[in-house]
Amino acid sequence: MGAKKIKVRKKDTEKADEILSFSQQMLEWGRRHASLLMGAVGGLVAVLLVSWAVGAYLDVKERRAQRELAALWRDTEALDAKDEAALKDHLNRLQSVAEKHDGTAAAAGAALTMTRLLFENGRYEEALQWYDRASKGFPKDAAAKVIMTYGRLMCLESMGRVEEALAGWATLAEVVEGGLKREALWHQARMTAAKGDRERAQKLYEAALQVKGLYPEDALLRAEKSRL
Repeated sequence: MGAKKIKVRKKDTEKADEILSFSQQMLEWGRRHASLLMGAVGGLVAVLLVSWAVGAYLDVKERRAQRELAALWRDTEALDAKDEAALKDHLNRLQSVAEKHDGTAAAAGAALTMTRLLFENGRYEEALQWYDRASKGFPKDAAAKVIMTYGRLMCLESMGRVEEALAGWATLAEVVEGGLKREALWHQARMTAAKGDRERAQKLYEAALQVKGLYPEDALLRAEKSRL
């Protein structure tokens, strides 16, 4: 008896292609935006967004929102952020997706894209507000908490809110490992040195050097420590 022929409906292959296409868009976005929060946490952003958003795409209610966001991400790549009018228009479009589709993966992705653009253009206070907004839409798990904490701390440090940032980096360093722990210790060391506490800063640089990680490099840590 011959093997039974398996019939595959055209609409099923089209659906698979559609989901695969979206998955590839998500993966490509994750690759290009590894600097979304900068440093070691970039990989977490890509993994979290890809795994969550691709799964959410299977829900028909999510599809339109994520198609809108995919188009906006393509436009983000071509955006000239120095063009204030273009930047304002693009931020408004992202905000529209974030607000119109509140509670979806697409809304959280739009909010995170806004944080990157705002941060890169020195609008740290606005970026901080959108990190808070994005955190409400992400799954309540440890990875999401680390991502949002990291982004908020980068904003606080850039805004000169030293004590808040220092306390936050210290807390983060206690709950993470590897490269992210190394980076959190480094942020503490730099800020502590800027405050004039050389002894404490030296200890923090030494602690950072003891943690394995690619960023910051040993040479940078040692160079900054030697200047204390």
